[in-house]
Amino acid sequence: MKKQTKHFPFLRIQQQRFALSYINESSATDLPTEKQFYQWIWHALKNFYYRAEISLVLLDEAAARQYNHDYRGKDYATNVLSFAHNEGEFLFVEQDDVLRGDLIICPRVVAKEATEQGKALHDHYAHLVIHGTLHLIGFDHMEDDEAEEMENLETELLAQLNIVNPYE
Repeated sequence: MKKQTKHFPFLRIQQQRFALSYINESSATDLPTEKQFYQWIWHALKNFYYRAEISLVLLDEAAARQYNHDYRGKDYATNVLSFAHNEGEFLFVEQDDVLRGDLIICPRVVAKEATEQGKALHDHYAHLVIHGTLHLIGFDHMEDDEAEEMENLETELLAQLNIVNPYE
């Protein structure tokens, strides 16, 4: 009797709901896999948007610094930048069911921060990807109450992935 292959329709449905364009222009070598990035982004957005199209770009410090300078007026490379295509709007499924945006990550900055803060590199990447994705969704931390809400959500999402609270 031939064993039947299991089919997992959830994975097909997930792929229909979320498309990730992954571009690695970084020379860093100790990176999470594209699949890990995909899972972290999906984990952050799945309860807020029915569909999403996100580009994730990994850049070296010079290019990341240029983006930070051009778009934020800051002259240094930062860990993660988020560019929502519907910037400034907090849209839920009933208004617009597709989240579109770009995440830019500088792996060298992420690695440096993880070392300085005594965090596992994998965990720090997960945190920053979730943080950046929440920015795409519309969360912010400019005001104290917004920061508390965003940090609580990040902590909750990371705990679901068995990652310790990055704010402790």
